[in-house]
Amino acid sequence: MTRASSRAYLNMSGSWEPRHQQNKRIPPNDKNSMDKWLDSLINERGNQNPVDKAFFHSLIHSCAKAGNARAASACTERMLATGIQPTTVTINSVIDACAKAGNLSLATRWWDWTIKQGLEPNGITYNTMINACAQARDATKAEWWIQKMVDDGRSPCIVSFSTVIDAFAKTGSLSKAEAWFQRMQDFGVGVDAVIYNSLINACAKAGKPCKAEHYLQKMSGAGLKPDEKSYNGVINACAKGGAVERAESWFHHMQANSCKIDTITFGSVMHASARVGNVERVEHWIEEMQRHGLRPNLVCFNTILHACAHGGAYKKALLWFERMVEARIEPNKLSYNNMINASAKAGDFASAEQWLQAMAERNIHPDRITYMTLMREYQPVAGRGQACNDAAQRAYGAIVKAYVNLGNTKQVKHWLAEMAHA
Repeated sequence: MTRASSRAYLNMSGSWEPRHQQNKRIPPNDKNSMDKWLDSLINERGNQNPVDKAFFHSLIHSCAKAGNARAASACTERMLATGIQPTTVTINSVIDACAKAGNLSLATRWWDWTIKQGLEPNGITYNTMINACAQARDATKAEWWIQKMVDDGRSPCIVSFSTVIDAFAKTGSLSKAEAWFQRMQDFGVGVDAVIYNSLINACAKAGKPCKAEHYLQKMSGAGLKPDEKSYNGVINACAKGGAVERAESWFHHMQANSCKIDTITFGSVMHASARVGNVERVEHWIEEMQRHGLRPNLVCFNTILHACAHGGAYKKALLWFERMVEARIEPNKLSYNNMINASAKAGDFASAEQWLQAMAERNIHPDRITYMTLMREYQPVAGRGQACNDAAQRAYGAIVKAYVNLGNTKQVKHWLAEMAHA
């Protein structure tokens, strides 16, 4: 890059602008500021050159990059107000902004407007709508759009299929992800590493280690080299499936293949042992992690706390909670829930209520998991009946008491209402 180009950037119109003007391309969020922002840019542009289609495309593109759907829409509406007709390229950018913001309803409105105006959507338009659904965590709607794409005579490409597969993978719908993987092959679309990683991720969410291993092997058989995402997914699948030894075996396999081992990798291996309450093994992996020059993060500390809670090892949990604080890592709701669980399982209900109090004092509100943890440990006899009712009342009572001590009337009322409806 030349010295001149390092101080500038290429906008959508193809002209170069000084870097100090880039801030003017960053759209605000509220409507009044947005209107003023547009007015200032148009006035400034008008003094030099009349506003044109390329100018608005540049603005809309900037909004899309920032994921500001409202600003992208406002720019398009202003474009229309000045008598400049948007093109399919314009609409693709607006829908892209909506997709990045996860605003599916606004994306759909622009699609409907496009059709009403007689503009012809292209493959990018369909793919952007599919992505808008995926970003909004609506895999079923993403599936609907790719099917519409086919029904409208458009051929889905690798981007279309990978977005739908990944959408189902993120929701843990393995069967749906696999079905679209098969359809992708039926369409003769080539499969890449991103697709295989999405499938492995779907297997991990579903806790299916055998299937995750199958796709990793299939990936290698297709001549694609698995990366850290591939191996992390398989290790995570083994962890969720309770296959501790297999998770550790894949870790070593990953090492042997010179793949980058990161905090996510160690976290997944730790999770496998934590799920069965093997505190010593989780501690081993934390030590290994530190030997690799990596610092345990909040997820790692919560994993060891979960392992301690699983086995009722309250003293160990206390030690690791103190280490987390010493490492200047802020405990979150899961951290406190684990401490409540660990102390209650050890039969130390006084400490459990103290942790609940500490949680409330830090403005971390108890949730359904907190309540269920307390109720389960308060219940002296498994099953239903009076013992269960007494445990529920005691759990609610402990939470209410914590907020009474703080004088938090709002939360007291909330939990008393929960208690009344239980």
